[in-house]
Amino acid sequence: MAQNQPADTTATKVEKTRGVIPIPVLYYTPDTKLGFGAALLGFFKLKNSEDEGYTRLSQVRLIADYTLRKQTDQLLDWAVFTRDEKFLLRGELRHRVYIDRFYGIGNDTPESDEEIYEYDYVSARLAALKKVGAKTFFGPDFQIANYYNTKLNPINADRESQLLTQQIPGYQGGVNSGLGLVFLLDSRDNVAFASSGTYLEMSGYRFGSTFGGDFGYNNFNLDFRKYFQLKPNHVLAHNTSFNLNNGAIPVMRMAMAGGDRILRGYAKNRFLEDNFAGTQMEYRFPLFWRFGMAAFAGIGDVFDKPNDVRFSTLKYSIGSGLRYALNPEQKLNIRVDIGYGREGANFYVMIGEAF
Repeated sequence: MAQNQPADTTATKVEKTRGVIPIPVLYYTPDTKLGFGAALLGFFKLKNSEDEGYTRLSQVRLIADYTLRKQTDQLLDWAVFTRDEKFLLRGELRHRVYIDRFYGIGNDTPESDEEIYEYDYVSARLAALKKVGAKTFFGPDFQIANYYNTKLNPINADRESQLLTQQIPGYQGGVNSGLGLVFLLDSRDNVAFASSGTYLEMSGYRFGSTFGGDFGYNNFNLDFRKYFQLKPNHVLAHNTSFNLNNGAIPVMRMAMAGGDRILRGYAKNRFLEDNFAGTQMEYRFPLFWRFGMAAFAGIGDVFDKPNDVRFSTLKYSIGSGLRYALNPEQKLNIRVDIGYGREGANFYVMIGEAF
């Protein structure tokens, strides 16, 4: 019995319920170029009141970074489950100095119309969602952002800024503030790298002067994700998203096609309009040691009205990427993705999965 005891102790793995992970931040996108900085990721599980179980993992992140385009970003965000998961508290505080690109509005704007504009912003988002069913939450979400220090630049020596000539909402900056309701169903087995379960988030907001804002519009969002474990560590993931708006939407908040999360073959904000709809699939699998790989494909577009979407302008994206586990226990990966679309390829280095 004495000889067997050490083996039994070794076999019993004690789950780590809290910790802090320092993470070097290194990323690359077409809009930021190379970015670098540092982050702290705190995680914990609260013990439930009536049994020995724990809540799902809560996370708090603090990030500060700088890009070679002289952009800065400081972000504090959190997603915290209270005891017995009665509430999910989500939010973020952010300050950013940003340089963006604008090509016009619509799903068929030419690359030659590219203009650079700059702005700073501070923002806050606060949500308190109450548990209304198994892994299901519902509640209010308040958002506010102040865009300032806006600087517009001409397209070239012969063409003035389209943001200025068309006086597109947000070209002078302003406050964007609104209140909405969020419905959330989250049965994923892991937030950072899900291998099974479903994520469904539906939200609707009213932005405007009632909440101290300068822009009056309605916004509706749907984000659906489904994960299938085909075999150990082999995951097929699906994601469909909608971003629908009506009213005077500031250019910084218009629906977009492209970026590091969906339609990765296009740079963020390459195409802007009132609405966006898109869907994508991704297959994730291990290679060796801490390395893995992913292959993905997606399709979608921006539009004013549904009949604006045509096969000739519909955006597709295919690509693949490498994964490296920064923290295998929490399944936190750094990803390197190359996405191909109608206009060529785009390259991304990011922390965390696209969805």
